[in-house]
Amino acid sequence: MLLATAVHAQSRPQVLYVTQSAGFAHPVLPLTEEILPALGRQHDAFDIDITRDASILTTDTLNRYDAVVFYTTGELPMTVDQQTAFLEFIRNGGGFVGIHSATDTFYDWPEYGALIGGYFDNHPWREEVSVRVEDQTHPATQHLTERFQINDEIYQFKQWSRDRVNVLMSLDTQSVDTTRDSVHRSDNDFALTWSHSYGDGRVFYTALGHEDAVWQDDRFQRLIVNGIVWAIGDDRNTTTVKWKSLLGERVADTWRGYQRETMPDGWQMVNGDLSRVKDAGDIITTAQFENFELRFEWKVEHGGNSGVFFGVSEDGAVAWHSGPEYQLLHNAGHPDGQAAITAAGSNYAVHPPIEDMTNPVGEWNRSRLRVNRGHVEHWMNGMYLLSYEIGDVEWQRRVTDSKFSELPLYGQSRRGHIAIQDHGDPVWFRNMRIRVLD
Repeated sequence: MLLATAVHAQSRPQVLYVTQSAGFAHPVLPLTEEILPALGRQHDAFDIDITRDASILTTDTLNRYDAVVFYTTGELPMTVDQQTAFLEFIRNGGGFVGIHSATDTFYDWPEYGALIGGYFDNHPWREEVSVRVEDQTHPATQHLTERFQINDEIYQFKQWSRDRVNVLMSLDTQSVDTTRDSVHRSDNDFALTWSHSYGDGRVFYTALGHEDAVWQDDRFQRLIVNGIVWAIGDDRNTTTVKWKSLLGERVADTWRGYQRETMPDGWQMVNGDLSRVKDAGDIITTAQFENFELRFEWKVEHGGNSGVFFGVSEDGAVAWHSGPEYQLLHNAGHPDGQAAITAAGSNYAVHPPIEDMTNPVGEWNRSRLRVNRGHVEHWMNGMYLLSYEIGDVEWQRRVTDSKFSELPLYGQSRRGHIAIQDHGDPVWFRNMRIRVLD
């Protein structure tokens, strides 16, 4: 049985998976980004967000999560203040999980080495080995036999001592050649998985996970799921998040046409989805919002184009004269998809997403728009896309260089309507909900 089955009492824990490679980029990473969120859902254990940009790890970001998982390399782009906030997050009860090359990270930050337990010091073996399970009582390893074989890249570590951690699994040295020149440890102590406390937080690390086949191995999958759940612990904040649906039974109570009193007939609820069925014009929420998180699913047809705006004022001729836009687009079928700055997920014509994270045309995409005190984030299908600060120097430079430079209302209203664009193409929305941020 998975430990994960015991933690779904109120809402699933929120986990941030960081996969930035500032050093060697492991080919397995895209597969892990598919498997880990699926495991969280399958076992009702946690929800995963993924970022390939560690610079978003601020106090505000960390406070949204119960645990952070690293599969990273190199010196990640975190300031001293961010590093301090990260350690405080764990000391105050947050969970931290490192997978494989997380120990090949932050050599210039000694406190990180102490946090994770040690640093990578070469991989003498990439072959089938025998693994000893030293602690079969730990929740992460209780499903494993006393010994098992696995074919993976096997690390050794420096600045590591079993006196500082609880070793859960180690290499059976009888299964490998320990006389190779690449073997540096004279004590023949090659731990592969361990855990320990850090203030009020918990740290779990496993060196396994280099090979695709390992990530597809049920034993490893259960190890990772249960390791994350253990790191989250039982004392997480389970405060109920107050979400409000924007696509309820009476959608006309929630939306109306831009500069109109009523909802245009061209927007209809069809089988529970909001659909643009004919010419209608943009629509806006009847309520206005300032600090909020908006989540929604959307899809378009081939070449389809639409968008979601925020901070919209009705003083302009159209919604985009005032509100920044979360672009919705079929990238491959529309000219705007050829440039990242106007592609799906962009802050249209101002900030490009890190990459194209859209699903194939006709499939649903999950998007998130978070606006808090001028800090804006775009997410899609669980992946971080971009962020910006309305009004800062970078914002001003980008707006000045854009088509919005001559629009005095653009981005000026901190509180405003949310709008959906009628760009002349069919578009569908479902599961659109919002929560106000304190």
